[in-house]
Amino acid sequence: MPPRRRSRKLPIAIGLLVVLAGTYGTYRATRPAPTEGQDTRATADTATVLKTSFDITTLATGELEAKKQVELRSRLEQQTVVQEIIPEGTRVKAGEVLVRLNSDKIQTQYDEQLLQIETSKSELIAAENGYNIQVNENSNNLRNATLKVTLAELSLSQWLEGEVKTKREANRLALSQSKLELDRLAEKLIRSQKLQEQGFLSKDELDRDELDYIKAQSAWIKAQLDDKVYEEYQFPKDEKQKNGDLDQARSELTKVKMNAEIDLASKAASRNNRRTQLTIRENTLAKLKQQLDASVVTAPSDGLVVYATSIRRNMWGGGEGPLQIGRQVYPNELLIVLPDTSEMVASVQVHESLAGDVKPGMAAMIKVDAVGGKTFQGTVDSIGVLAEAGGWRDPDRREYTVKIKLDAADEIVALKPSMRCEARLTLGRVDDAIAIPVQGVFSDGPVRFTYTKSGSRYERTPIRIGKRSDTYAEVLAGVTPGSTVLLRDPTPSEVLAGPWDKARLELAGYSLDEKGNPVVSGGRGPRGGPPKTSGATSGAKPPAAKPTEAPVADAANPDTSKVETEASKIIETKPVDPKPVATVTPKTDATPAK
Repeated sequence: MPPRRRSRKLPIAIGLLVVLAGTYGTYRATRPAPTEGQDTRATADTATVLKTSFDITTLATGELEAKKQVELRSRLEQQTVVQEIIPEGTRVKAGEVLVRLNSDKIQTQYDEQLLQIETSKSELIAAENGYNIQVNENSNNLRNATLKVTLAELSLSQWLEGEVKTKREANRLALSQSKLELDRLAEKLIRSQKLQEQGFLSKDELDRDELDYIKAQSAWIKAQLDDKVYEEYQFPKDEKQKNGDLDQARSELTKVKMNAEIDLASKAASRNNRRTQLTIRENTLAKLKQQLDASVVTAPSDGLVVYATSIRRNMWGGGEGPLQIGRQVYPNELLIVLPDTSEMVASVQVHESLAGDVKPGMAAMIKVDAVGGKTFQGTVDSIGVLAEAGGWRDPDRREYTVKIKLDAADEIVALKPSMRCEARLTLGRVDDAIAIPVQGVFSDGPVRFTYTKSGSRYERTPIRIGKRSDTYAEVLAGVTPGSTVLLRDPTPSEVLAGPWDKARLELAGYSLDEKGNPVVSGGRGPRGGPPKTSGATSGAKPPAAKPTEAPVADAANPDTSKVETEASKIIETKPVDPKPVATVTPKTDATPAK
């Protein structure tokens, strides 16, 4: 064997030897008294087959945990140092100060932010006033532009309905008057010419009539020209001027509206920016206030102070040093774990072959060596969902974590997390059954057998195993009460050598194949396995157990396959000096179940 592998297995072998020795010692100390008529001649190496009752129990190891615990981390967003810290192991009440972290930088930022908030408030007031002023200016400008449009519309209407009609009427009147006057003077001139020819009118008077006629003719022509000039030139000109004034007033109104929207949006954006800036600075101030508050870590509930560095001390990456004053602390770093020790839980590992028989609500006894080996009543609280590997020491092992809640007791205040503990779980009970100590069960391939007394020597007797506990195994067939069985490997001179007895094999549920090798009859597997490896024949060194031969417990057969498999791999058969390490009291017919 390579030195490294030997060094790994040696501690395990020693531990298993102690467990086996303690189990045998427990049996010797607690085995029930034989009934009347049974052979009582038993030594430290032998036992008498009994008809008895016993509890099916298993022993699991682990450590204590608090059922409820709070993890306290650094909530500061920057690196800092520890300024003050409560001693580890102190029992605190809710609200007590646990850690004070240096917050000088945060305080400086907080003061600066207060000044910036005051500046932002004044800027916001100015922006709001500017916005209100712009609203008033926009209202005035819009009102003036609207008034101009109204005046231009009225001016156009006044011109069309008043001035144009008046001018046209005046032009028509001038034309009519000038035409009538021209016609009248023409008739007068004709009469004057006749009278002058008759001598009734002087030449001077005729000349005056001719002159009046010429003036009237000129006035008529002028009236025609005035009417033509007005209709063809002055009216279109005035019309375009009036419509142009109206269009300009309307364009100015549109411009005023657009400028009002632009100016008001600019003022609103400035006001919103100032308001947002103030909100951001107020949020920053509130965050800095939270950071200041977070620099003082208080206990949210009652509990026991445990430094996180103590938990990580034996882990990889746990060399940052103990939690103490002046130590660097990083954001979100775990500082203190505050377990509530008023409710404790034993977290133990149960082999996968037995985990299926463990149910919530099942009673258990928990022994804690750190408090003088006191035992506590407990109840199974939960069973792990996934099995956990045994690690590099035993990668093939699979165990489930079982949480056992300790019943409230006065002594529970002395318990602390991480204390090692042993939990004994009662998985069932066998009543009025033939039983032998588990040390007396051996295996040779698929055959389970025991060494029974035959005269002054021992012979191999095939047996069929039923349910088992840490100390007793139920025998369904093969031996009868009163027989004496050997609890250790015999020496070559103590055992009767010879082939398997076919009748006894069939009685125990085995048969011989065509090659003469024993097999399980009807495909039925062995119900249980031996507590330690034994030789297949008298005086022979036991073969190494194969993984496929390791006994597997089912719901009806909780066994100690975890101990058997490991022992069969690494322990050679040697007599063990029994020294009890635990007390397990099997219940017999005369001992009532508690």
